[in-house]
Amino acid sequence: LFIRNKLTWQYQNGKLLNNNTRNLIVEDDVAPKGNTKSYKVRLVEGANEFVAIAINSQQTESRPERLTVIYKPVKEQKTLPGITAHVMIVGINSYKNPKYDLNYAVADATSFMEQVNSGMKNITSNVKLYEVKNSDAVRQNILDKFTEIASTANPQDIFIFYYAGHGMVTQDEAKEFYLVPHDVTQVYGDDGSMKQKGISASELKQISSGIPAQKQLFVLDACQSAGALNAVATRGASEEKAIAQLARSTGTHWLTASGSEQFATEFDELGHGVFTYALLEALSGKADSGDGRITVNELKAYIESQVPELSAKYKGSPQYPSSFGFGQDFPISVNN
Repeated sequence: LFIRNKLTWQYQNGKLLNNNTRNLIVEDDVAPKGNTKSYKVRLVEGANEFVAIAINSQQTESRPERLTVIYKPVKEQKTLPGITAHVMIVGINSYKNPKYDLNYAVADATSFMEQVNSGMKNITSNVKLYEVKNSDAVRQNILDKFTEIASTANPQDIFIFYYAGHGMVTQDEAKEFYLVPHDVTQVYGDDGSMKQKGISASELKQISSGIPAQKQLFVLDACQSAGALNAVATRGASEEKAIAQLARSTGTHWLTASGSEQFATEFDELGHGVFTYALLEALSGKADSGDGRITVNELKAYIESQVPELSAKYKGSPQYPSSFGFGQDFPISVNN
């Protein structure tokens, strides 16, 4: 691929390749006739499709360059290890500033983990669970779990991340989406503290690209104080755009509790946030189209139809979840 004054993105089977050197920019007055970037990748058995896309300063994408490599292990080689599902949850009910406390975030996260663990046992040879809750859910602890997963996951594995807690978009020009850990004491009005203690959308993108698993699902139930502070609980268009950009850049699937200008709401009657309640119903088998499997796309379809109905029933007005995906659909539960 010839590079000249362009950013480049490289994918393997729809999954963004990790680029620790970041995107290479070559200036006209110093550009050689071409430029080469090398990557060390782990091939999956069968077809491996590599795609390179160049982007100019006006954000116009080139036509993709494609290369397919077929990998067949030699006979003497041992068979590839089985598929492992890496399931990581973060749930925060108790914040350092109690005015941001939530009621059901930990219950949501725990129930999701248990439901996925049960369904994944029929798909994968192994399920590894990682959980961070309440006062343990600070930036470094969360990043450490991501690092642990990145060091052990293989390309054929599945990675699922679930977050229940507050989310916010900074008020500066960047308007960056952040997960809000336990020790953030002011959600709005202190972007500097959020950038120091929170976990940004850009970081999530980099984390995703650094985890070798080519099948990934991120679920963000970022309820914001359940209506206690209307200004905090509002989720804006910039947050929705940030999640869409992540999905496009990483080759993963993203599900979020609500779309633009809406509350991500908790209900005492359900014992969960309405989004995760529908999610659990879907995973229990209600999203199954009839083949005994529940895929990411079936999950999306179910929550997009059920969350507005449930929220309208209990709140009086519908809440609309958002979903974005780029890459392969895959099953996350099989019901016997």
